[in-house]
Amino acid sequence: MGVNTVKLDELDERILNILRYNAKKSLKELSTELNVPISTIRYRIKRLEDMQIIRGYVALIDRVNLGLNVSLVMEIETVPYAIKKVAQELGEIPEVVRIYGLDNGPRLHVHMIFKDDSSAHQFIANKLYNIRGIKTVSISRIIERYKIDPSVLL
Repeated sequence: MGVNTVKLDELDERILNILRYNAKKSLKELSTELNVPISTIRYRIKRLEDMQIIRGYVALIDRVNLGLNVSLVMEIETVPYAIKKVAQELGEIPEVVRIYGLDNGPRLHVHMIFKDDSSAHQFIANKLYNIRGIKTVSISRIIERYKIDPSVLL
């Protein structure tokens, strides 16, 4: 276990497992489902929030229903001194939804979403290739999603 790892009991884990798939469940619904008093559920959730195990609640947006039909994954190699600047610049672009630093670096793993191929191409040609500090870019189009768990920060 890491230095800041928190040991959770079975009830905490059951609460988290329910909330990760439906954060809108009411305290009453959780209480009924888990056969635990509402006051206990309220206390446990507050404690999980205070420990920053629960870091917030977000709406899950269906990108296809929003008209975002093209998903790209890029591995971007930067010059060593520029990795944070490149990541920060990419992070300000709305089409970029995830950025990870890799240990075979200085490399970034970047996920982006676009309405169509044309807007993806425009982004690559007019924005991506104009960011200083990028050495190489490897681009792949996501063609199938087999598992997505948006409830866990990676």
